[in-house]
Amino acid sequence: MSKQIVYIEAQQTKKSKFFQRYQKLLIDIAAKKVQQENLTDGMRTVIPKIQSELQPLVNELMELHIQKLIRLDEVVNEIVISKSKFLIFEEYILGELEDLLSGTHKNNSILQDLYLKYNKEEYQEDRTEQHFISELIKSKFGIDVDPDEIIEKGFEQYMADNQEKFEDHFHERESKKKSKKQTKRQKEEEEEVKILALDAKAIYFRLIKKYHPDRQLDPAKQNEYTEITKLVTKAYKENDFMTLLKLQITYLEENELDASTLADDMLLRYNKILQAQLQELNQEIEFAKRNIMGLFEDFFDKNYCFSSHLFDKHKSNLNKDLKSKKDELEYSQKQKKGWFKECLLEMQDIIDFKSLRFHLDSMYR
Repeated sequence: MSKQIVYIEAQQTKKSKFFQRYQKLLIDIAAKKVQQENLTDGMRTVIPKIQSELQPLVNELMELHIQKLIRLDEVVNEIVISKSKFLIFEEYILGELEDLLSGTHKNNSILQDLYLKYNKEEYQEDRTEQHFISELIKSKFGIDVDPDEIIEKGFEQYMADNQEKFEDHFHERESKKKSKKQTKRQKEEEEEVKILALDAKAIYFRLIKKYHPDRQLDPAKQNEYTEITKLVTKAYKENDFMTLLKLQITYLEENELDASTLADDMLLRYNKILQAQLQELNQEIEFAKRNIMGLFEDFFDKNYCFSSHLFDKHKSNLNKDLKSKKDELEYSQKQKKGWFKECLLEMQDIIDFKSLRFHLDSMYR
């Protein structure tokens, strides 16, 4: 490439803010596409690993927690504690039992018997939250939701089972909202396509006229012009408007029939299209991140790639928790009074946290 051509490109890039914006949008779109690919590939990796490596540890941890509740029940009947401490224990164990019976262990007879022992009544599912959720979904999405199904499956499983239904309904509502604007937008898009086609044709003839090899007698220049012509022809045949635009800005000088003015006019249109494309990519990525229910934050790095380091760290923490639970149960056999005293402090912290969360949820609702 000649020094003159390099100079023209640098001069135009420096002068045109539209072209600088165009370049940045292309870079941003390329980066987002990489993020999207990384996220998709990462999900194919992380879900089987969670199922095979982490879920068994989580299940074991849950069973140890149940053993702890059973052990607490045994110890509280073997030692003497004050009424105030017993009330703390009672509130804690009922809260833990309600969480288990309302979710993954609703048919566990041992937990049901423990609940009956401290509550004096059999456990009955509190449907207040499920009814609130069903009303919220109905008001937001216009979908009738069965609270009994939420209770039976649990909220996360219910949402996973009905995800496609919610997505279809959401898109249907959005399409109705946009129906009045649709015709206008379609016309605008059709006009944009026509203008882009005219732009492409204009660029093509401008460049071919200037860089046709027959215009040069110098063999070196002929070869250079031939390569430029090949680039222009290829982009035009493939309807690659963005490449044509860049070729125009690179190879046409400012004083050539308002080339810079035409370039800016085209860049405004192209930047608008690229901005819409970038926004769409952002929305798709954010939807994917929300759809994987916290897995992104736990197992993906800043480049949206699955992180073996984060996964191994998570697995290591689960194993540490398992060891801690096992050690705690062994300690409860050796020093039941000291163990129970330590547990009371933990119980109070958990009760205080749940109370705070309840008040915050109430304020939000």
